[in-house]
Amino acid sequence: MTRSLLNIAGLTAHYGDFQALFGVDLHLDAGETVAIIGANGAGKTTLMRAITAIARVTAGRIEL
Repeated sequence: MTRSLLNIAGLTAHYGDFQALFGVDLHLDAGETVAIIGANGAGKTTLMRAITAIARVTAGRIEL
């Protein structure tokens, strides 16, 4: 049985009034590798900041 390391469901994050993430879902099991890629301004850094509680999460859940 695989062990879940990270579950993100419906994640929404803001910087002030600016909404940077819109309903992100992500699931990562033990032994898996994930890469977050995208254009400038796509939300890669905001996702990492939300996971580490630096960015303000306004909806959704993060389970480590």
